[in-house]
Amino acid sequence: MSARKPIAPFELDPGKVDPELITLVEPEPLSLPVVPDVPAPAPPPRPWRRLLVLGGGAFLVALLGLEAYDFLIDLFERSRLLGIGFSALLALATAGALGLAASEILSLRRLAVLSDLRLSATHLYGSQVHGQADPLLGSVEGVYRNRTDLQPFIERFHTQASDALNDGERIQLFATQVLTPLDKRAYQLVKTGARDIAALTALSPLGVLDGLIVLGRTLHMLRAIARIYGVRPGFAATVSLLRRTLRNVVAAGVGELVSDAAVETLGASLLSFLSTRAGQGVLNGVLAARLGLSAMQLCRPLPFADDQLPSLKQLRKELFE
Repeated sequence: MSARKPIAPFELDPGKVDPELITLVEPEPLSLPVVPDVPAPAPPPRPWRRLLVLGGGAFLVALLGLEAYDFLIDLFERSRLLGIGFSALLALATAGALGLAASEILSLRRLAVLSDLRLSATHLYGSQVHGQADPLLGSVEGVYRNRTDLQPFIERFHTQASDALNDGERIQLFATQVLTPLDKRAYQLVKTGARDIAALTALSPLGVLDGLIVLGRTLHMLRAIARIYGVRPGFAATVSLLRRTLRNVVAAGVGELVSDAAVETLGASLLSFLSTRAGQGVLNGVLAARLGLSAMQLCRPLPFADDQLPSLKQLRKELFE
């Protein structure tokens, strides 16, 4: 066997390499993928509160039922006539309570339906497509099916609505033709309610009486506005509507709203001559007007256009002109 020469390792002679051919390759910076900002997760629902309320209510109803049963047994042992009479009264009271509960649930449901319709219409308000607004407007017409005063306006809408109109234009036309008469009546209620609250609280000598006047007159105004738009609210729906309007007003900034309203309406020079009671009445009236306008937006099945939205500035001028 012939001996093979081992292969020499590769060697680089620096003297034989052209320096201009050598290029230093810089390492590319490490780029990490951009991760979009993830919003904070919504707080998890707390079903235990609802279960606690429902459990407490069921326990209270069961306890009252047992008490009523024991009382009926005692009455029947004493006198059959007394037992029958009290049983009839208890049955009437139970039927009335169930009817009241059903009415409250229906009123809350009507308020939720109007809110859902308004949210769906908001998404379609600027739409350029065709065919999606008709089911929505049909649902709105169903809310006012029994309103004979609105039927001429609904017929006028169907006469003027052509197939060439897109969804946004059909919604705007319906709001202009059908809901504008309701808006005018509701606006008049807001103006009257705010004027009453301003005058009564300015003349009231007690702070507690002021609170009762503002609360009672505001609730009456909110109920009347809701009835105009087809809600027919009960007590629970009225409280829910008041809570929503207060939330909207707080979101807009109550302090800035009231201070600007007072200065803009009466002027700083006139406020210096007003008594403390008159100034409080003015502020109460302006705040009540803001609550009424917010209730109009919450009870209306379709959103207001920018040029149709009631202006608090104009309302203040009409109140204190």
